[in-house]
Amino acid sequence: MSFAERIIDRGYFQDLKCRTSHNYQIADFYLDKYEQTKEAKFLNKSKAIDTCCKWWDVDFFEQLKIKNIKRVNLCKDKFCFNCQSMLAIRRQLQFGPILDTFRKTYDVYHLVLTVPNCEGEELLPLLKRMFKKFQNLTRYFKGQAKVKGIDFLKYGYVGAVRALEVTQNQVTKQFHPHFHCMVLLKKDLNLEEKYINKYSYDDGVLVHKFTELEILLQKLWYLLMNDERVTAKTLEELKLGYDVQMTDSEGHYHEVFKYACKGAFDEDKGAFLYKELTFWTLYEALNNRRMIQGYGKLYNFEDLDGEILENELTEMYEKMISALNDFEKPSFKIESLDDIIERSVYCKYISKSNLKRLIMERRKELLAKNMLEAEEQGEFLDKWLEDW
Repeated sequence: MSFAERIIDRGYFQDLKCRTSHNYQIADFYLDKYEQTKEAKFLNKSKAIDTCCKWWDVDFFEQLKIKNIKRVNLCKDKFCFNCQSMLAIRRQLQFGPILDTFRKTYDVYHLVLTVPNCEGEELLPLLKRMFKKFQNLTRYFKGQAKVKGIDFLKYGYVGAVRALEVTQNQVTKQFHPHFHCMVLLKKDLNLEEKYINKYSYDDGVLVHKFTELEILLQKLWYLLMNDERVTAKTLEELKLGYDVQMTDSEGHYHEVFKYACKGAFDEDKGAFLYKELTFWTLYEALNNRRMIQGYGKLYNFEDLDGEILENELTEMYEKMISALNDFEKPSFKIESLDDIIERSVYCKYISKSNLKRLIMERRKELLAKNMLEAEEQGEFLDKWLEDW
């Protein structure tokens, strides 16, 4: 990895400024709440999100025109577009390789579980029900709950990652909560897509045929969410469940790592988070709620290679800084984000966190290459055996 690759591109800082450009609106909401309630936590939240990413501590190697970023103030607020974007990227870089590793032994499916849209006052109780019922859903596939005549264990479920997303219909103003999940099932299930129902169509166009497992999940999810008994009879008699779709992830995991209100920041989707009533509805519904949860083999996202990565990162970072210190001693500076954008034209910015991102990306690329080679070798062996 060359030194040039370790330099943070100016566009990165420009993106940060763009992602924090509307934080003042959230800060105003918190400040208004503080003035109404006099609860200090809202004043602290207002100050934190308003100053997110605005001030940076750097070590300046003046002769080399290199600045090593030591610290930046981040609010880590659940409704900060910048912090949630960075968290989503970090999660994907850290845990994507773990899912890639499991793909050697299992198939990783992208499962989407939906429910009907709801009004604002219904969102909190609906989310509580969804979180509880998802756990109930997994019990069937673990064999802890049974239905006579249905073999849930044949799918070989061993774990899942469940993430919440909430969007809003800009016409009706109703909320649409749904789960994105990555599910580990046994390899080569050969699930045939042959069933069609109303969820198969998008604007009258057939876009998806369902497998037997998807139809089962649609009905099971409906019965659980509506507190109806789950039996072979109720599953058979139910003609249409809720919209549930499951497809091979093919190594694409970004849906499960993105933040719960991704569309809320999008101007094209109404930027609904910046409307005060909507903001407080989401705040009450999502406050102190764990957005992402692992189950089974993916419980707590155990990072088996985390210690190795941290050792590799520390060694590489310290070697880089040591080389800079041998040339000259740095001076400490505090810079604003605007200063950094302006000065990044003639100064090179580096950081330990950016180095970690590069290492993770390299490792992910290497793992993907190894998996591709393994698949190609497997195909060659199959062909050789057929010919033999």
